[in-house]
Amino acid sequence: MSTDTVALVESPAQLLHLLEWAHVEQAAERTVAVVLAPVEETSLAQLRQMATYADEENMAVEWHYPRASTAARLRTLQQVSRRVAKARRLVIGDPFSGMIQALLLAANPHEAVVVDDGTATLEFAAQLSSGEPLRRWDAPPSVLEVARAPLARQARKFFASERVRLFTVMPVAGMPPSKVREHSYNWTRRRFGPPRVVPGVDVVGSSLAESGVVDTAAYLDSIAKLAARCGGQGRYFAHRKEAAEKLAQIATTGLQVVRPEVPLEIELSRGSVAAKLASFPSSVGYTLPLVLAGVATTIELQPVPVGMLTSRVGPAAKRFLERIGADMRDASMVAAPLAGVSSLG
Repeated sequence: MSTDTVALVESPAQLLHLLEWAHVEQAAERTVAVVLAPVEETSLAQLRQMATYADEENMAVEWHYPRASTAARLRTLQQVSRRVAKARRLVIGDPFSGMIQALLLAANPHEAVVVDDGTATLEFAAQLSSGEPLRRWDAPPSVLEVARAPLARQARKFFASERVRLFTVMPVAGMPPSKVREHSYNWTRRRFGPPRVVPGVDVVGSSLAESGVVDTAAYLDSIAKLAARCGGQGRYFAHRKEAAEKLAQIATTGLQVVRPEVPLEIELSRGSVAAKLASFPSSVGYTLPLVLAGVATTIELQPVPVGMLTSRVGPAAKRFLERIGADMRDASMVAAPLAGVSSLG
């Protein structure tokens, strides 16, 4: 069968959601996943594992390493642009990516689909509907951002087109219903679940400290308090971007630090999950209730007090965090509070 769909992905979560889209569309055999690989080793390892699942679904995977050097970046742009220019359908993992925005200059598909990359989808939809420039909510101001502004403007015109759709689990606002297709992780649940439920607490790790949103010391103190209230019994599922030094400190709390080999949605589905999950505001507040539907586990929001935030967090970022927290407090996402862990402030 011929390949008529080109997918541009840069992270394990994006490849997961590409597989979910291909499952719904029955398009795996007609799709080539072009992986624009990161340099960070944990992300790269998870991507390689996800690629084995893509192979099982008869989806072609093509690897590029644009971040290895300037020459590699230029070579990738040249090679992948030819693929993108010929694509009848384009699937996009990260609309904020400078690399992907550069490749869109060559694109003229009949249809384009943006798949989820965590809570960034919420910000993308909000910016697209309001006419704001495309900009990551946690990105610090930089000279590079100014230099990329013309590219971002061109990308915004592309995404505003009627041919662009969104494939998502997020409660996006401001976009016409005809441009949004929701899903419920049918591929993940069919392929891996359901998990065993075990006693205790699983803590979902966060990269809020690595991204400069919260103070590292304050985050570690919050995790220590959470571990103490849980009796030091439980697992800490590290985010793929969390630093090894930080995780070593978390291990001293008594929590067992686990480095997932795949996105958490799959990691929990294919193994075991605690009866209670604790999470800071993040995409898992939206994804895990769907992945774990029918499983006897509850998800508890851990608030981010203002005192944890760094000085670089502006009003827009605070509003975004507040929105995620409000969504996670919704009864459809969070069941009964984790006893004794209602606040970390």
